[in-house]
Amino acid sequence: MKRTATRFCRWGFGLCLTVGLVGVALVGQAVAGRPFISATDAEIVDAGFLELETGIALSRNTRSGANESNWSLPSLVFNLGLSENFEIDLATGVDLAREKIEGSKRRTLGSLAETSLTAKSRFFKGEGAIPSLATELTLIFPTQRRELLSVPSRKVGFTAVGVATAEAGPLTYHLNLGGGVVESPKRGLGTVGSLLWAIAGELPIGKNGLSAVIEFRGESVRGSLPDNTALGGLVWESPWGVKFDAAAFAGLSRGSDNWGITVGLAYAFKALPWLTK
Repeated sequence: MKRTATRFCRWGFGLCLTVGLVGVALVGQAVAGRPFISATDAEIVDAGFLELETGIALSRNTRSGANESNWSLPSLVFNLGLSENFEIDLATGVDLAREKIEGSKRRTLGSLAETSLTAKSRFFKGEGAIPSLATELTLIFPTQRRELLSVPSRKVGFTAVGVATAEAGPLTYHLNLGGGVVESPKRGLGTVGSLLWAIAGELPIGKNGLSAVIEFRGESVRGSLPDNTALGGLVWESPWGVKFDAAAFAGLSRGSDNWGITVGLAYAFKALPWLTK
């Protein structure tokens, strides 16, 4: 398992590095949400530009009798700006190795990650302390292997989230609140509602493009333990326009992973030139 994980880590890091080098040649201004787990901002990618976010992550869970390690190598998010106030986002990735220990038995599973398709609309563009407001409507497709799904089902989920982004001095903060409809992990409950929330902030450190980031987020689904997480990290906007990030997160509730780390990058480039100004 260790050899497999090492090989996957090298492969994932190499892929992210390759994507980054390609980005240096294509890059435009990125407004990516990395390294946040679920918090998003109310900014919209410029019309005609495609923003790519990619990263690798490792998380560990030993709560409630579990003994699991999960590698995401890599995660991929594509954000396409279609107008000044509207974009389409596609998120997916690959869980290249996952270890589950059941007693003395170990098994390794690899799978395409969960896939989501989001329509993001900004209906008010604020400035400074006046917040920008947006909504995100998301379809969640259970593209993971059946063994990795919380529910052995192939039903599509749906979420709707309101987003506010504003500034308080040098601090930029994001507030997310919404919910969704998903299938309950407990048989017999059918489709149930979920509550989603997130609070995140970005604070510049000096004038070298470095920022500190922090996030508190949570998800509560009827019939399952709440998943609440705290994250802290750094983002560096390089002179080439590529954003690099590194962060660590810790679970705050029994339904969360104990801890995890993530590193990644983001950049934008012109994809639909006829839509650009």
